[in-house]
Amino acid sequence: MNSFLFNHIKFQIASLTILLILEVIYFLRPKIRLLSNRIFTVLMVSSLCYLLFDFATIFALVYYDYVPLWFVRFTHQGFILFLDIALSSIYLYIDILNREQKRYSRTELTLIIGSYIVVLASIIFAPMEYYIEEDGIYSYGLMANCVYAVLIIYSGMTVFQTLRHIKNKAHRKQKICVLMTMALWIGFGGVQIIEPRILISSVGISAIILLMFLSLENPSEYLDSETHAFNYYALKTVLQEYLSRRKEYAIVSMELDEATIIENYTSNNVISEVLIEIKNFVEKNFRTPCYRMNRMTLAFIIDNKKIARLDPYLEILADRFSRQWELKDRSVRLNAHANVLCCPEDFPFDGNVIELLDFAEDSETYGRSIGFVRRIDEKAREKRIRRRQILHVVSDAIKNDSIEMYFQPIYCLAEKKFTNAEALVRLKDSESIGYISPEEFIPLAERKGMIMPLSNLIFNHVFSFMSDNSLRRKGMNHIEVNLSGLQSVDANLPKLMKSLLMKYNIAPDCVNLEITESIAVTSGYMLKKNMEELKKFGCSFSMDDFGTGYSNLSRIAKADFEMIKIDKSLLWPCFKEDGTEGTKNAKILLENMISMLLKIGRKIVVEGIETKEQFDYLESLGITYAQGFYFSKPLPEKEFLKFIEEKNC
Repeated sequence: MNSFLFNHIKFQIASLTILLILEVIYFLRPKIRLLSNRIFTVLMVSSLCYLLFDFATIFALVYYDYVPLWFVRFTHQGFILFLDIALSSIYLYIDILNREQKRYSRTELTLIIGSYIVVLASIIFAPMEYYIEEDGIYSYGLMANCVYAVLIIYSGMTVFQTLRHIKNKAHRKQKICVLMTMALWIGFGGVQIIEPRILISSVGISAIILLMFLSLENPSEYLDSETHAFNYYALKTVLQEYLSRRKEYAIVSMELDEATIIENYTSNNVISEVLIEIKNFVEKNFRTPCYRMNRMTLAFIIDNKKIARLDPYLEILADRFSRQWELKDRSVRLNAHANVLCCPEDFPFDGNVIELLDFAEDSETYGRSIGFVRRIDEKAREKRIRRRQILHVVSDAIKNDSIEMYFQPIYCLAEKKFTNAEALVRLKDSESIGYISPEEFIPLAERKGMIMPLSNLIFNHVFSFMSDNSLRRKGMNHIEVNLSGLQSVDANLPKLMKSLLMKYNIAPDCVNLEITESIAVTSGYMLKKNMEELKKFGCSFSMDDFGTGYSNLSRIAKADFEMIKIDKSLLWPCFKEDGTEGTKNAKILLENMISMLLKIGRKIVVEGIETKEQFDYLESLGITYAQGFYFSKPLPEKEFLKFIEEKNC
């Protein structure tokens, strides 16, 4: 090889070697269908073309006297064209990641296309000069200056977009990597501008692609290690783009109904084998990627181009699931069903991707039909709309401090007066859905990460009310306040409670914290630690909703609850049809439960008392406190104060 030629292509050879390895890895591995992936594919192809034209420009200048002038200019035009495409692809790729796959508007697309037209015009019409001497070869002139301008503009825009979103913690590491690669690229480009005889721009673009590939196009981030299907994060990312495209699509999720039973009678990895077989079948027959939505569920997406084939696809799927699946060492017949969610019919384009996934995964979303295919009915759509409205109300209540506190009096049988009360939060949207039950908005607030600020708001309202109205002087021994599941195991709970009690100058024994039976039974070390610390401070605890299905008597005997609140579901069956076998059994259960709790030294509150007959019966059993509509419904603050002043006088 001509030594003069080799000296000028050694950087290009190294760069091409790195790029070819990356190209092979990139195009052989599985990829999710994202706009950012398509742009990265353009970047990979344009960078390869750019390097090939870089070789061609050096060859044309080394053999300038032997090749036609049009060839020399053509090689430089191709070099600049693909360099511009590569640089703009880097910018667009980073920008799309920052935009969370949201597509460009028509105005933005017009500006992008306009920039390409300007560059193309300069490539076609701008003059180019060539420097060919023993100390080096390079090109210069207006066309070369366009390259430098493109380098500066796109590099600056990429850095700007990255810095603009750097506070987003979810992708901070990747964005720091982008800044590092851009600094590297600007460094190489700067050297090329200052000393054009050193042809190292190819090294710069290979380096930035390598670092972007390793940090931003990491396949393990999107793959489920067990089944090699795409994971939940990949599904979330893809659906974000589908929402922004505003074109109809369908999510089909295949859920195994008896997977746990299968695992109990076979090896531990049988579910993985089954899911792999299902994944392979879907990808082979429907030519679409599979996603692992959760442990027992795989999903795939039918886009707008294939949506007309949805019903035939479902028929193929139902037929396949009706037959056995052949695994490595066994045959398995699966009980399963396919949930189908069509957008925008079942979910609007302006919705949130997390809300969409919650809606798609919720078993109550789909009809209760026995068949393989289950679709969303009108009732489920109405429920989704109501959930969105409730979340909006909760968000506004937190933002504007617009919750309402109600208090339900609790009657003490020993003192023959109302000594306690339960604080109950109420939310109201006067414009649309009216009052909202805590049974609706509390679980939603927990799922959406709103429960902590909402709970803190409740405590501030209750403690302020207690302080301003000197409830202890009015005969109130304590107010019961519910703890959410998340708050009960929050390490900051003792510190928060102590600071609030000191802020409002309230004695700790004026506060009783209610924890539902399900939380008390399933929570572990952190709940116990919080209870111990707050009890030392002076607060007391009661177990709420006792008897709702999680009862663990040995745990209750050990737990440090002063009071047990028996749920109305244990009381009401005792008075449904007096004299029947069911009523007798319900009374035996309730009477023995109350007797047992009293013997181990617990105070007992029975909720849901609505008649004198119920109260007299419970009084004969020796309960400590009584709560229910027989005494009073939950009352707003002013009515509650009036009630206890009248009843306790």
